[in-house]
Amino acid sequence: MIVAKEKRKKNISEYILYMWQVEDIIRAFKLDMDELQKHVISKYSSQQGEIADWYRNLVLMMQKEQKQRTGHLQFLVNLTDELNRFHTLLIERKADAEYLRLYNEIQPDIQLIREKSKQDHHDVEVSLNTLYIILMMKLKNQDISEGTQQAVWKFGNFMGHLSKLFRAYEAGDLEIE
Repeated sequence: MIVAKEKRKKNISEYILYMWQVEDIIRAFKLDMDELQKHVISKYSSQQGEIADWYRNLVLMMQKEQKQRTGHLQFLVNLTDELNRFHTLLIERKADAEYLRLYNEIQPDIQLIREKSKQDHHDVEVSLNTLYIILMMKLKNQDISEGTQQAVWKFGNFMGHLSKLFRAYEAGDLEIE
């Protein structure tokens, strides 16, 4: 909860990835609050009550939305879609030269992953999924090839720049004509 709040303020992409990880943690403990309390919540030194409430609400949402096994909570789907609409607007309006350069550089990779996955996800979802898969590989201490590490760098730069622009836009510091 504390980490999530900070990530939401500073980097929307990191926030989404963090929340996907939280969903997976909740699933790993079979949406069981006693297990979450024992293995996750108890590790926090303060605000355990608030953190427990936050996890409890997420568990309830996952149950209500039938996301016990797979998928993402609707508010995260909506946020990802909003970020993709912003991405599309940046491209259409040519609002940021560096962003356009990063997108043109990563676009063939996005298309290749989209084709290989046989899923018609939008650019932001493909990028986030790619970063999440690589994050999971790192957490499992799996070997990551040089090519994969380069992909992480490219996707990370792309999504980092998008997140920076999105934060400025939300704060009213970026106008897109």
